[in-house]
Amino acid sequence: MQINIDEPDATEQFWAGMREAAAAAARHRDYGLYEAIVKIGKSALAQGVELVPSGGLFLWCPVCSAQTGQRCINTPGHPLNETRLHAERIELAEKAMSGEVPLPKPFG
Repeated sequence: MQINIDEPDATEQFWAGMREAAAAAARHRDYGLYEAIVKIGKSALAQGVELVPSGGLFLWCPVCSAQTGQRCINTPGHPLNETRLHAERIELAEKAMSGEVPLPKPFG
């Protein structure tokens, strides 16, 4: 399989693969796999790969408590955006991946 890193949806494909791995980590409650995913994600960001909004799937949601790999659910006062993740979860992911805040535990 050959991947063209210049193709328009290469970033989304990368993060889609990372989301699939995060879902597997959550399904098997595999902390080692989750930590490897975080390392890969941080390395990609350091090399200029853009973090897509769905990157919030790598963390639990502080609003609805959706686990790693799960989509958010609607809660009163916290509407879901077009990515089906709460804005607070997306913001937490951006801050955690940039190192502004420590990574929260991936599984409840």
